[in-house]
Amino acid sequence: MKHVTPRRRDPFDMLDHALRTGWNTLDTIPLKGEGEFLVLTVSGLVRLARNARQQRNTRKADAYGPERTTVSSVKTGNYLGAIAWRWPTGQDGL
Repeated sequence: MKHVTPRRRDPFDMLDHALRTGWNTLDTIPLKGEGEFLVLTVSGLVRLARNARQQRNTRKADAYGPERTTVSSVKTGNYLGAIAWRWPTGQDGL
């Protein structure tokens, strides 16, 4: 039997849950040269990243997701759409 409503990740719910569990909002995201940090992306991934910008620019929330900013992945160099961030701990295993 099929689901009545398709189940998918909701970025607004993910952000709400992340903020309740200790993640930080984008208005305090580290700038260029301030180190590497973990980001929660619009798609629900958690990746180690760094910021290449000297100032905090965000894209406003829309139907696709909450307020977000672009950061660079440390491992691959790809751009990521970050919606929340936090400093890595030893438990993260990244």
